[in-house]
Amino acid sequence: MKRTLISLFSLMGLALAVTSCQKDEGVAKFNAVQEPCTFQDGKTVLNGEGVEWVSGDQVAVYGTAGCAIYAAQPAVEATSATFSLVSGNAGDAPYTAIFPASIAVASTTVALPAVQNSEDGSLTGFPMYAVSNDENLSFKNLCGALKLSLQKNGVSVSRIDVTTNAAVNGQYTIIMNGDAPTINLVSGGSNTASLVCATAQDISNGHDFYMYLPHNTYTSLTITITAEDGSVCTKSTNSNFIGLNIYRSQVSQISLGENALNFVPAEPTNVPAGAINGLFSISASKQIYFAKGNLQYVGTTGTWQFAEHQYDYLGTANANPTANSTIDLFGWGASGFDGKLPYMTSIDNTQYGFGYNRGISRTNYDWGVYNAIANGGNQADQWRLLNVSELRYLFISRPNAAAKRGIGTINGIPGLIILPDDWTMPAGLQFTPGASTVANRTWEINSYSYAEWALMEANGAVFLPAAGVREGELTVDVETVGCYWSNVSNNTDKAAATYFNNTKILSTNQYPKHQGSSVRLALVAE
Repeated sequence: MKRTLISLFSLMGLALAVTSCQKDEGVAKFNAVQEPCTFQDGKTVLNGEGVEWVSGDQVAVYGTAGCAIYAAQPAVEATSATFSLVSGNAGDAPYTAIFPASIAVASTTVALPAVQNSEDGSLTGFPMYAVSNDENLSFKNLCGALKLSLQKNGVSVSRIDVTTNAAVNGQYTIIMNGDAPTINLVSGGSNTASLVCATAQDISNGHDFYMYLPHNTYTSLTITITAEDGSVCTKSTNSNFIGLNIYRSQVSQISLGENALNFVPAEPTNVPAGAINGLFSISASKQIYFAKGNLQYVGTTGTWQFAEHQYDYLGTANANPTANSTIDLFGWGASGFDGKLPYMTSIDNTQYGFGYNRGISRTNYDWGVYNAIANGGNQADQWRLLNVSELRYLFISRPNAAAKRGIGTINGIPGLIILPDDWTMPAGLQFTPGASTVANRTWEINSYSYAEWALMEANGAVFLPAAGVREGELTVDVETVGCYWSNVSNNTDKAAATYFNNTKILSTNQYPKHQGSSVRLALVAE
């Protein structure tokens, strides 16, 4: 659900139909209303404004049979919607329901995330809870809200971190006291809540940001505001600070104007253009940076670039490539040198690279050696592929190697996560190494939102999407496998590549040279 706090709680009678297949005798309908939220002066927040369900919003409903997940499917954003069953079986009443479904742990347990998402100034996923003996669900707010009103000419805000003296996220149990729920921390939790904006918000003329926090009186407070250009403003409480009171279902406001906000330019870093800010050992004495995204060829201009995000891939757009295509799956050594064109689809393995038993290390068949990467320094011979021994060191031999690789998803996109040598886990997030077991063939051992991944990436984490492969002119296994070329070939027909799916991670294996595979280049740290 996408909503501004201004209109978040003001709808008194939201009716929605949740269709279930769980009862043989008929179709269960759930009608829901939401509790209004007030400012502490008792006024409701712009009473009468509507809340709009967005396609894909999910609620978790618990009944006698267990839990069922339902997803909203309105044709357009609307104040009512039909929900279709995604998974599970709730059974009969009594019911409890949790929104968003992503925070549901059990019928009376939620996990409040460390990272909250803001889209165009709207807060997403404000936690709610409902208890009912029939199909009428009256949702109650589990948290209160902090409204930050900011104004600074020429500044656009991309992220806000609020640090307090008490935990503001973690796993909480829910207790109903009449109509008002309370939540109690039982495990985990950190003292920092982060609000990450999908698009930086201009505060030149003032802008309101909303975060949800558990009910508490916070006796210390630090607000760190990060601008789009990386500059930072930090505001902390002083000795005269009485406390920030957050009440369930109410909004508390802090205003910081032009004269109160002083942004300090971010300290310059030595991270090369186009690189992720993390160092990875590929030998006992050598480290590399990874590129910020998979390599792409833009046919209309004949140029090369890194994808804008690590999780970006072109998938089926690689099918039937032509000279004018934008693609990111290439036959081995198809850098454009010596007629080895990036859009080649021949299944004759001898047409690729040198065409026989010889690697392409430090040759023009290596994409990063031969080509200038537009958003990676724009000079040839800056980037390169890794070889087999380097990949094996990275995945197997470097200190704690096994603990620094694992599969996962970013906003549902599956892939492989590799953590840098010097790794610090962002507050409130977790990482589980390895792949799925045979009994649990899921990618979501680690599951991050875009905002959560932004925190992981800021600390140097690398993500290789499961972008599939191209066989001849056909792209196959998209979001099923990932295959990333090395610069090593041991025979005429095959070259080595890193391969992974949801049950295995292979530092290198041999694959036909004609197979269109992904390329993630590296740059040796000086």
